[in-house]
Amino acid sequence: MNNKHISVSESFAFSFKVVVILTSCIFFCLKNYCQCPEEIKIRNDILRIENNELLPATQKINAFYILKAKLDSCNLSGDSVYTLLIINICKYEFQAKNYSTAVPLALKMLQTNTDGKKEFSKILQIKNYSLLAHHYDQVLLFKNALSYYDSTIVKAEALPAAFNYLLDARLYKAYIYFRAGDFQKGVEESTIGINLSSMANDTFYLRFLNQRAQSFFYQGSLTQADRDITIAIDLAENLNQPFQLATAYKVKALISAYRQDFLSAEIFFKKAIKERIITKRFKVVASDYNDFGNFYRDSVHVYSKAKACYFKAIEYLSKAAVDSEYIGTININLTKTFAYEHDYKNAEHYYFRQMKYLKLFTGNNFLVNPSAKAINLISNKHLAIAIFQDKTELLLQAYRENHLKEYLAATLSTARLTDSVITQTQHEQTGEQSKLSWRNKTRAFYSNAIEACYRANDPALAFFFFEKSRAVLLNEQLHQLDALNRLPASEIEKQEKFQSDVIEQEQKLSLFSQSSPEYATQQIRFLRAKENLENYIKSLEQKYPAYYQSKYADQVPSLQDIQQYLVRNNQSFVHYFINDTVTYILVLNAGNTKFIRLSQKEFDKHQLTEFLRLCAVKEALNNQYDFFASLSNSIYKQIFQPLQLSRGRIIICVDNALIPFESLCSDIQGKNFLLYDYSFSYVYSARFLMKPFKGPAAKIGFTGFAPVFFEKYLGVNNLKNAAEALKASASYYKSDKLFTYQNATRQNFFNYTSSSAVISIFSHAKADTTDNEPVLFMQDSVIHLSELQYLNNPSTQLVLLSACQTNVGKTATGEGIYSLARGFAAAGIPSVAATLWKADEQAIYVISERFNQYLSEGMNKDEALRKAKLYFIQNTSAEKALPYYWANMILIGNAGAVTTGNYDHNKMWIIISIGIALLTITILLLRRKSK
Repeated sequence: MNNKHISVSESFAFSFKVVVILTSCIFFCLKNYCQCPEEIKIRNDILRIENNELLPATQKINAFYILKAKLDSCNLSGDSVYTLLIINICKYEFQAKNYSTAVPLALKMLQTNTDGKKEFSKILQIKNYSLLAHHYDQVLLFKNALSYYDSTIVKAEALPAAFNYLLDARLYKAYIYFRAGDFQKGVEESTIGINLSSMANDTFYLRFLNQRAQSFFYQGSLTQADRDITIAIDLAENLNQPFQLATAYKVKALISAYRQDFLSAEIFFKKAIKERIITKRFKVVASDYNDFGNFYRDSVHVYSKAKACYFKAIEYLSKAAVDSEYIGTININLTKTFAYEHDYKNAEHYYFRQMKYLKLFTGNNFLVNPSAKAINLISNKHLAIAIFQDKTELLLQAYRENHLKEYLAATLSTARLTDSVITQTQHEQTGEQSKLSWRNKTRAFYSNAIEACYRANDPALAFFFFEKSRAVLLNEQLHQLDALNRLPASEIEKQEKFQSDVIEQEQKLSLFSQSSPEYATQQIRFLRAKENLENYIKSLEQKYPAYYQSKYADQVPSLQDIQQYLVRNNQSFVHYFINDTVTYILVLNAGNTKFIRLSQKEFDKHQLTEFLRLCAVKEALNNQYDFFASLSNSIYKQIFQPLQLSRGRIIICVDNALIPFESLCSDIQGKNFLLYDYSFSYVYSARFLMKPFKGPAAKIGFTGFAPVFFEKYLGVNNLKNAAEALKASASYYKSDKLFTYQNATRQNFFNYTSSSAVISIFSHAKADTTDNEPVLFMQDSVIHLSELQYLNNPSTQLVLLSACQTNVGKTATGEGIYSLARGFAAAGIPSVAATLWKADEQAIYVISERFNQYLSEGMNKDEALRKAKLYFIQNTSAEKALPYYWANMILIGNAGAVTTGNYDHNKMWIIISIGIALLTITILLLRRKSK
């Protein structure tokens, strides 16, 4: 017993020693400060108290307050040493969580310590910013924390002596972005830190490397994550850093699990926990066990081991002084695990526990959700998303088994709540890659929400969830364009300069290999340019509330809105939501809706990939036409025939796969294409379709580009007939401006594109399904997808991209294809006609010419394109009647007629002529009557 407990005499001796030390400190203060003391004496005494390891924190605070009282009486509150004293007081008050005392003191010191005349004063100011940043970080007020970290960085960059504060601020910014789910920003901050810390010490370098690896992993960039973590493991072992080594092992475990190397994953998780326990950082040990449990649950589906890990995590949390939010997180995972086991009684039990620890509500009705006000108190919105995504799934699963209507109603209300949290979180993220990764993570949620709507026979709410799962980032970009109209011209000009710098630095970066020494230098320039743009946009959001509100407007049209639109335009609208195991189809037309659900057995989405492959490869289509016809007819019967749509105009809102529906066959022989009965157009979302594009009136009816010959360094073939084909298309318009041969330059493209109603481009394009950015070739250079944002406020109503692969690019979940066509749409152009595969030169020229002819006559775009394709089929050989030649080009966006001025002038003269005739007849009749 005596070995385990301190004896009374030992306790008394220790207390006596502490009292003596404190009394000595106080006596020293009184002795030396009977008169107002010198600066050097104050500083030495502060350091003496601070460095005394035997003095408890509470008694240090008391000693510091005694010094403060003395200095206050001497009116030394503006002195830099006084600032040092206050910062030390704040430090211990923050540690004691006396925030109401610490924050005002720290803020007051920022106001008084702004002269920065001495280096010591500058360092204190930086330390003060850092202290406030860490405080707001700890209490999960991330916006405030980032603001103060940014201030720390700005001040520390100008002071070499504060370099460690600079590294610290960069590191904790990376941590915040990671915790907030903005993984792209986490990568960027870590990259800057890696480049900075390689000039300093290995410890910071190791921490940045670990953080970047984690951000890469959760962003889905496994190769980069694995590369970083391999280096981190070696470095952590050499430096004998068990905490960082444990982090590296855990990331290695996550990567192994993702690659389904479950044995290695299990080994690395165990290694991570073993190293972490050495550090006695029990909260992080609990986090490791939590991740280990997720591995057992989600990867290998051994729920008993998963629960054992979660209970182990709770055990370690009991050893650490942690807030209840983290315990709530563990209970979230226990809730989900019991739900997977169909043990709904225990699932509900742990759901109530998580609600208790997260301080959301203490009720006992599982069907009731907390208020929006309570949810807003959760700083980590991704935690809130996890809670309500899981609850939606749990309620839906329970309804599948008990068929109680109240569970279905609760599923729908929880889904609406979850969507609102997702929307709010999305607005807080800045990195596009981060937003895309969260689009992946929320995909299953929207599938559950749509299933609940299907079971409740609620197509109106289903339409809402279809839309919220579709082209979210594109809608954001268009809202940003609208928001610019609410800014002064000077602010728009500044933003454009920042954007130009980002694009310029990104293009320069693409010229270097990642292994070259120039790459790292240029990468920092690019990331700094992005950071400058982001900071400027943040300042606009604060300065102009109307800009902020317009930028984040998130209105979804109602079912009635879209149906009224369809009535006016005599069209039908088809929404597809395609998953691996289920497909949902929502069919809308004038006053009617049809809601269809197809199981994987009824429709396998992999058929679409094979169908598109056959369409795009001329030889395969020729050699396997019978197979193509059979496959085409099968897809038609599965996803189009059940819609029971009358002949006419159809708008298709596809999911992640884009196929030309006009090339589907209603017969097994492959002769009756849907092209013969329907005019198809495609949209990213109903929101995009119904958006009023408010560009200025076009100055020119038709502008065309046909380079014909290209600079040798571009490495593309000449297009000898392009200029003549362009002239043929332009001949149908009243006004035109053509750029051919050496005039079809990049500069002319940007100078003239925005002022024309119709843009037609006969050239080459290059795109693939990787992360490589699509490019469009002009005579002298290329135009990158990202550069299309230079098309400021275009009057263009249609872009006709008669080039290969203009609708090809990487596919992002729920966002569609990142193609040149999408780039023009994001620039504010409502319609684009683009190609899905390599174009046959002569076929595309014929179709483009007829398309423009029918457009100039006032025909709707979708009907004009259909008629042009039919003309081509009727006037070509049997071989060229294959879909490879004519199904390549599709129309994306608004399918209404183009207003170029041609047919308006004709109608105007007709109206004037009729008016003159009527006036003449009236005059003659009046004269006759008077006689």
